[in-house]
Order: sequence, then C-alpha cells, then structure tokens
Amino acid sequence: MSKTVLLVDDEKHVVNVVGAMLEQRGFKVVTAGSGEEALELLEKTSVDLALLDIILPGIDGATLAQQVRARPVTENLPIVFLTGLVEIDEIHRSGHQIGGQYFLAKPFDSTELFEVIERAMAEA
Repeated sequence: MSKTVLLVDDEKHVVNVVGAMLEQRGFKVVTAGSGEEALELLEKTSVDLALLDIILPGIDGATLAQQVRARPVTENLPIVFLTGLVEIDEIHRSGHQIGGQYFLAKPFDSTELFEVIERAMAEA
C-alpha cells in the first residue's frame, strides 16, 4: 500500500515539482495551498507525512504544525518543513534537523527530499 503525503505550499511550481517527485516514488499526494486548507484536508484524509512550507497565507507552517500536534489523531504525524528561511549549510550541519524538527532548505534535490522523508517516517 502506498503512503500518502500532504504537501502544503502556496507556490504552484513547488507543488508541481515536489508532487511529481513523490508520485514517481509511489507516494499518493494530497495538496493544500494554505494552512487552513491543510487542516480541512486532515479532517477527512489520513496521511502518513506532512511536508509544510513555513511561509503560507493565513496560518503559517509553524502554527499549522502546532495545530496538527494538538490533535490526537495527528499528534504523531511526521512533519518536514520546506523553507527558504534558513541557510542550506545550517541544515546540512545539523543533519536536516533544527530544534528536533526536520527541515529542507529550498532549493533541494530529490535525494535530499527522500533521505529526510525516510528519517522522519522511521522516527514516527
């Protein structure tokens, strides 16, 4: 059975590129362009991992993650943040983790994406 990934980003090209990478690896992908839309999707869709942009319209990625963690049904959902807000070197030095959270600095390649997804899902 394929795993389902929730991809939350307001940039269409990011959704298209990352979504295609995930689908090529056999993941089912559901997408949202805002934090509010993501919360609505999580009410009716079971997912195995969330990829969240930090900067989103309305509810930002960090707040969205807090709300996901506050819900019993999604409190253990693996979350990976996609961000242009930190330096790539900072993320590489910390093994793709900052403060116990997984981060991928944009731009990233498919190798990095799947390494972080595997780590995040293994810890869940």
